[in-house]
Amino acid sequence: MSVRESLLTKLQTQTESWSKQIDQIRSEAEAKMAKAEDDKAEAEIQREFSEKIQSLEDHIETARAKLGELRDSGEDQLDDLKRRIDEWLPSNTN
Repeated sequence: MSVRESLLTKLQTQTESWSKQIDQIRSEAEAKMAKAEDDKAEAEIQREFSEKIQSLEDHIETARAKLGELRDSGEDQLDDLKRRIDEWLPSNTN
């Protein structure tokens, strides 16, 4: 597998993982909100979970930008791009 293909796979796999995490967080938030005792508790749950979701969505957006950059890059740019992507991705995906 080429460096480009490896990086594309890594980014796509991580993006899918983040998307699944978002789905899990939304399910967890819905379950907690169903048990919330009042509007204030619901608002706090909403705030807490929306921050987590926004963070993951930001990661996904950045990964998509890096995927585009990777697809458009020349062979001479791959080593630098690989280094930057490897530094950015969570260590469990490297």
